[in-house]
Amino acid sequence: MESYTKLAIVAIVLVATLVTEPMATNGYKICGVTTDGLKTCQPAVAKNVDPLPSPTPDCCAALGDADMSCFCKYEDMLGNFNIDPKHAMELPAKCQLKKWSNFHC
Repeated sequence: MESYTKLAIVAIVLVATLVTEPMATNGYKICGVTTDGLKTCQPAVAKNVDPLPSPTPDCCAALGDADMSCFCKYEDMLGNFNIDPKHAMELPAKCQLKKWSNFHC
């Protein structure tokens, strides 16, 4: 369940990025991650994609600076932005982001 929560948070951040993109300038941050950084993760968490691509090094690097507790407030929005919460929860493990190992919303 903890992994699902983490993935959901990552996906929420991605969603927030995609929604705010028209308003964002280059370098705008959501929960400590730039909108450009979040966009690099979207293919790795998309719904109905087979085979699902692995997160890119740029995606993993962007998530390394995230304020995960901030992402918790976006958790319920993922499905509206073509983000599969299951895939989003897999990102911390796929990116080997150890600082997220004990995180919960």
